[in-house]
Amino acid sequence: MELTLKQYNTIRLIIVFILAMFIGNMIVLKNYFLPLILIAVASILLFSLRKKVKGVLADERDYELGGKSALLAMQIYSWTAVVAMFVFLAFSDINPVYSAIAQTLSFSVCYFMLLYSVIFSYYNKKNLKDRRFVLTAFILAFFLAIYLIAGIYVFILK
Repeated sequence: MELTLKQYNTIRLIIVFILAMFIGNMIVLKNYFLPLILIAVASILLFSLRKKVKGVLADERDYELGGKSALLAMQIYSWTAVVAMFVFLAFSDINPVYSAIAQTLSFSVCYFMLLYSVIFSYYNKKNLKDRRFVLTAFILAFFLAIYLIAGIYVFILK
């Protein structure tokens, strides 16, 4: 069975609508595990349906615009999160929870930048046997691990 692009988009919209309803209900019921399973099943279903679409789903302009918008979204999120992190740190004397929020924002920006760098290097066809690249990745991973261990010690063990 082949699908047209219009049929695929209609089915995709229906799946997303149903998924949003179930996830909303599960969150109200404080069931956080089932939504993860539903998202995985919906992703697999959409992926299998996408293979059955005849015709062109996207062209080069879509990918170029996607790359530009992803870069801009990354930059906006990073700057916003860093500014919010410093604001929460400034008010952490008022409420100690603000310090935890600031640390979470800090972790998310660091992880996001590291993930972006790895994905960009992969798509840039960076040779993973390049010693400088491997050394830089190892050093970043080392400092991230130290940062995570320190965060776990401060927030969980104390």
